[in-house]
Amino acid sequence: MKTSSNNHTNKHWLVFANAKRCNHYASLAETGFISWKKERNNFAIGDIVYVFSSAERRIIFKTVVTGIEERSDSEYWVESAPNDITWRLEAIQEYNGDALDEDLLKKHGFKGGRSLQHPMCNNPDLFEYIENQFNIQS
Repeated sequence: MKTSSNNHTNKHWLVFANAKRCNHYASLAETGFISWKKERNNFAIGDIVYVFSSAERRIIFKTVVTGIEERSDSEYWVESAPNDITWRLEAIQEYNGDALDEDLLKKHGFKGGRSLQHPMCNNPDLFEYIENQFNIQS
């Protein structure tokens, strides 16, 4: 599940969006992007990032990393937004089906639990399943 772009092999990532801290869904739906902290997240421009929401317990959006910037989604934070440098993740497609909920993802290699604390990128079978669900929906 990698695509080549400008001497970089793009990766696919899965990140956990904590709805108790920020309304990532509203930010993506209303502005078309979210700011994701750069620290400890080894994304690269062009990488695909799937956003798993703690509220819905499923993947809600497919995004692409488009740049590095100061946080630009502060108004969507429930708590005080950090003043940090972030990756800009722009929405490619919203997912509205049921095939990307936590239980079905676990059948395809998703670990859940503590694995949600860190972005995941090394699971080709899982990412192939996720991408197929987005393709079916479109």
